[in-house]
Formats: sequence, C-alpha cells, structure tokens
Amino acid sequence: MTASPSSPAHTQNDQHSLFDWLRLLGVAVLWGTAFILLKIAVTEIPPTTLVMGRLWIGAIALLIWMGIRGQKLPPLWPKMDERWIWFIVLGFIGATAPFALISWGQQSLDSALVGILMAIMPLTTAALAHVFVPGEAMTLRKFTGFVLGMAGVALLMGPDVLYDLGGQASLAQLAVIVGAVFYAVQAIIARNLPTTRPSVAAAGLLVCAAVMITPFGVHAALSMDMPSPKALLSLLALGLGSTGLGGIVLMMIIRDNGPSFLSLSNYIMPLIAVLVGLAFGEKLGLTVWLGFAVILAGLALARQKNKSA
Repeated sequence: MTASPSSPAHTQNDQHSLFDWLRLLGVAVLWGTAFILLKIAVTEIPPTTLVMGRLWIGAIALLIWMGIRGQKLPPLWPKMDERWIWFIVLGFIGATAPFALISWGQQSLDSALVGILMAIMPLTTAALAHVFVPGEAMTLRKFTGFVLGMAGVALLMGPDVLYDLGGQASLAQLAVIVGAVFYAVQAIIARNLPTTRPSVAAAGLLVCAAVMITPFGVHAALSMDMPSPKALLSLLALGLGSTGLGGIVLMMIIRDNGPSFLSLSNYIMPLIAVLVGLAFGEKLGLTVWLGFAVILAGLALARQKNKSA
C-alpha cells in the first residue's frame, strides 16, 4: 500500500514489533493448515466448486464483519471507485487463479509436499521486489539464495519431471508452483493499492474472485455427489480461516510491513504443512526432505542483509 502517516513504508532496515511477528505467525499457521483441509475437501468436491465455496464463505464472512464495524465497500454506482479495478486484478491474481491451480494440483499430491513447493513464493517475491519495491535491490547474496532455493525446488520435483512433463504428478507440481508465483505477484501489486482498510480490501478482492470462479464452480457442482460432513467442514474452515481471516491479516502485513516481510511466513508455513501432513499419516521420502532443506537454506541466504554499502 502507498505510504501514508498511518501506514508507513517499511524497508529491510526497519524494526518489526512483536505484534508484527505475531501476525506473521498467525497467517503462516492459517496457510500451513489449509493444505490438509484442501486435501480432505478436494477428494469429494471438484476444484473449481471448492474454490467457489471457500471464496464466497470468506467474502460473506468479511462483509458481515465489515457491517458490524460500520464499514462499506467502495461505491460501484453511479461512478465506480477506482479501487474496484484493483480488487478485480488482485482477486484474480491472488485468489481465483492460485486457489484453482493449487486445488487442482492437490488432487494428486500430499499436503506436506504442496506446502513445501509453496516456498517458491518468497524467492519469486525477492526477485520481483528487486524491480518494483524501493530499498529491496537484489544483491549477490540474495541472488545466490534465489538460485539455491530454485535448485531445491528442482531436487524436490526430481529428475522424473524431465521425462514425464505431461504426467499427472509433474503437472500437479507445476500447477502448485505457478500458483505460488501468482501469490508473489499479488504481494508486489497489493503494495500499491490506494489507501484502503485491510478488511475492505480483502472483502473486495474476495467478492471479485468469487464472481469470476462461480460459473465454473456451478458447472462442476452439477455433476458431483453430495459431499460428506467431513469435506463440508473442511470447506467451511478454509473459507473462514485461511481465506477470510487470512485475507485480512495478509492485507494488514502488506500495508504495514511490505511484501518481503510477508514472504518470511514461508519459512514457517511449509514446516507447519509438513507437521500437519505427518500427523495425518502422510510420508515424505529422503529426496523431499533434502529438497526442503535446500529450499530453506536458499531462503535464509536470500533474507540475509548485505552489510556492505
């Protein structure tokens, strides 16, 4: 978000408060637990229907919250507020597209693996911030961390991807990675959103995202069986948690701390996804653990400050 007296622009040298770190931990927990909920729900609910459901649940919850607090969405008529253009773009880039890609990919991937693949988001954010965010230039150390992190992703996917580019597993992993890149682009773009309350911004983009996916979600829903209570509860938790509440916290962090600080959540989020996945009986091979370690090493190197002038 653009700098203002109430939302100062933060750079790498800024000190972050305990509240900033608690918000970051909170969003990492919401996102890290979302993958197992997705895994449960997507086994019974088509991906586009699942995305439609979680978006509308999140949007409606935020609209109710806004009403309680006396907040309103920007006007659409007679003259449309310019922020709706931002909401449409951010809704597609930060919700419709990545939610659909990740949900589709998770049909054939373990939740822990998806969480680890999502660690490409901060690496991409660092590369984009070099161009679009003042004070976040790509140093040699950052570039080395970026390359190391990408090597970890390649190790995670394994050599089979080169021989099976059209296979289901390879396409599923690529879908998750593209979804993570969309998140990185959203984090950069949202930094320039005209001054807007986080709950209003989150609700606006979720409404736009839900409208965009609804025709596809309804079409897929026409041919599905009635989901079990377990799948429906997972969908409800996704909508209220990572989508609704997570959307508000995300916009707060981007507004107050910037996209690079938000990307730090991806140190914690993959670990949470792995622990939750293991608790639900998922198993990770040696290659996955090695790839995870290399990605985290790349992230750590990319986040180190360059002490030289």
